[in-house]
Amino acid sequence: MGSAYKKKNLKWILTAIATLLGVLLILYLIPLEEIERAVERIPPRALLIALFLYAFSYLFRSIRWKYYYPKAPFGGLFFTTAVNTFLNNLLPARLGELSIFALLRRYDPDFKTTLGKFLKVRLLDGFALLTLFTFAVVSVKVNLPAGLLMGALVYPAGVFALKYILHLGKRIPLPKGWYEKIPTPRWEPVPFLLSVGALLSKLLAVYIVLEHLGLDLLRFTVGFLGGEISTIMPVHSVAGLGSYETSFSLALKLFLGEGFKEGFAVGFLSHAFLLLASALLGLLSLPIFIRLLR
Repeated sequence: MGSAYKKKNLKWILTAIATLLGVLLILYLIPLEEIERAVERIPPRALLIALFLYAFSYLFRSIRWKYYYPKAPFGGLFFTTAVNTFLNNLLPARLGELSIFALLRRYDPDFKTTLGKFLKVRLLDGFALLTLFTFAVVSVKVNLPAGLLMGALVYPAGVFALKYILHLGKRIPLPKGWYEKIPTPRWEPVPFLLSVGALLSKLLAVYIVLEHLGLDLLRFTVGFLGGEISTIMPVHSVAGLGSYETSFSLALKLFLGEGFKEGFAVGFLSHAFLLLASALLGLLSLPIFIRLLR
């Protein structure tokens, strides 16, 4: 009990430190006057289209959940997805994921089975991210056909590699019945393509807002996906302040040699839109989500 309490306290302390460092980085690296001018130049029409595309990413994710839970109401899955994203953006350690479990437990009371499906969905998210990231980096460094080829190989190669790792892992003794509960990686093109569609809709939503800055789509994709990686880290700042921008900029710096400060500023604008869009849809969906749980 004492050990768990100490770990919980440590996690909150690390979150507080990450938040403080993130805020300091924003204050130091963000040119507020330039950001203000960039925001003023965003066409209202672009914002409306971006919000539509962002909501469309929830649609893709809801259809994916429906694939695994056909008895769950589609509307409930959509509004839960909106609340889930909003809470994950705000809370550390992915605590917002509890909202998904709160709904799905009604349709699959066995916690381990629900956990297995949840992990499978999050694994698909990871494959989708890695697929688009590989495609963007290779396309910029080599050419578009090479990017398409390498990106297409990520998912099948990843499934094969995980199966092999899981096979080797079975030599490790675990309690009886545990291996049966671990989701076996297998080729599932429909939910995978839905995962790619959700991520692509989100990416295009942000890009449309910032297109007036003259950003190259493929280079922006590398930074955007770098920022997305920060959201799955077990410890990050409150609302991802500073940590999202740092991951965004580091991806551009490490893979494409872009300037850190410039990437940080673009990451800040991207992150601001994502937080506002998720807050808008999440808060609108929250009353419906609460009603679903009653």
